[in-house]
Amino acid sequence: MSRRPRTRRRWPWIALGGIGLVAVLGFGVVVFGGAQLLLTPHHNASTAAGDVIALSDGEITLTRMTATERVGTYGLVWETDAGTGSATIGPILATTGDTVIRPISNVVGELSAGTAVQLNPNIFDGDPQTSLGIPFTNVAIDGELGPMPAWQVDGDGSTWVLFVHGIDGMRESGLRPLPTLVGAGLPTLLITYRNDVDAPPSPSGLISLGQTEWRDLESAADFALSQGATHFVLYGDSMGGSIVTRFMHESPHASKVLGMVLDAPVLNWAGVLQGQADRFHMGFLGGALQSAVSWRGDVDLDELDELDQTGPFERLPILLFQGLADPLVPPAESERFAASLPNARYVPVADAGHIQSWNVDPAGYEKQLGDFIGQFSSRRPG
Repeated sequence: MSRRPRTRRRWPWIALGGIGLVAVLGFGVVVFGGAQLLLTPHHNASTAAGDVIALSDGEITLTRMTATERVGTYGLVWETDAGTGSATIGPILATTGDTVIRPISNVVGELSAGTAVQLNPNIFDGDPQTSLGIPFTNVAIDGELGPMPAWQVDGDGSTWVLFVHGIDGMRESGLRPLPTLVGAGLPTLLITYRNDVDAPPSPSGLISLGQTEWRDLESAADFALSQGATHFVLYGDSMGGSIVTRFMHESPHASKVLGMVLDAPVLNWAGVLQGQADRFHMGFLGGALQSAVSWRGDVDLDELDELDQTGPFERLPILLFQGLADPLVPPAESERFAASLPNARYVPVADAGHIQSWNVDPAGYEKQLGDFIGQFSSRRPG
C-alpha cells in the first residue's frame, strides 16, 4: 500500500507562518505608522468633539463624550461651507445620558445644530491685540533655515520671556498666560520655529522633537539681545519643554537664563512613547516604537531624556504645571524632574489634560505664575 506524501503535513506550518507574517507586517504598520504620525507636522492641536445638538442664547448642547466632558474652559472651533468659526465654552452646566450643556460666548462665524466641532485648549483665536487688547509688533526672526514670524510684546526691564509652544501647536498657546506676563511688566516674545505655519520647513520635513528646534529658540534669543535683552525666562509647553531644556544644554546663551516655566513638558520622549503604547494596550511595542521614531526622525532619544541629566537646571528657579489627567506626558515624570531640583516648584492640577492646567483653573494658574514670574520683574520692590 502506498503512503500519502508527507509534504501535506507542511500546510499547518505554512498557515501558521502566514499568520505570523501577517502579524509581523501588522505590527510594522502600527509601529512605523505611529512614528510617521508623530513626526509629521499637522498644525492642529484640536480634538473632535462631536456635533452641536442644540444652540440657544448663551448655551450649547453637545454630544456627550470624553472631549466634551472635560473640566474647565476651552476654545471651540469648526469648519463649514461658510468658512471657519470659533467660540469659547465654559464649565459644564448639565448633562443627560448622551448630551452635555455648557455656556458659550465669543462666537465668531456661523454655528448651528448639526455642525461638527472640535475642542482646543487655546481659547483665543487671534493675535494679542485682537484677542486681549494687548499691543504687539509682528517681527521676523532670522533663523538658520529662514525667517520665522513672532509676536513681540513690550515691557519694562531687560529680562525677556521667550514663549515656546508645543508639537503641532501655535504661538496662540501663549495668549493664555500673556496677561500675567504683561502684568509683571516683562517683555515677551512668542515665537515660531521650523515646520510651523509660515515658518520654514526642516530639511527632512519632519519634527525633531526638540533636538534641532532649539536652534530656532537660540535665534529668538539673538533677536531679543539685539533689542536690549540681557537675560531670559524660558517658557515652554509640551514639546516646547523639550526645546527649552535642550537649549539649556546646547546654547551659549544658557547662562543668561534666570528661570523657567514648564507646562506639561516633554522631558523624556522614550517615556511618552512607552506611555502611548501602554495606553492602547500594546505596551510590548513600546521599544519598537522608540526605535522607529529614533530611526525615522534621526533623533537620539537618550539625548532628549532630561530626567537623568538635570545639571543645567539645578541653579534655576523653575515652575512646573502638570495636569494629572494628561494622556500624553506622564505626570510621574514631571513630578520626578521637579523633585530632583532644589529650586523647582511642582504644581499638579487635578482633572487637567495635556497643557490644560490653565483651562481647568485659570485663576489658580495665574496666581501661581504671577507669584513666580514677579521675581524677574523690574517692578518688583527693591
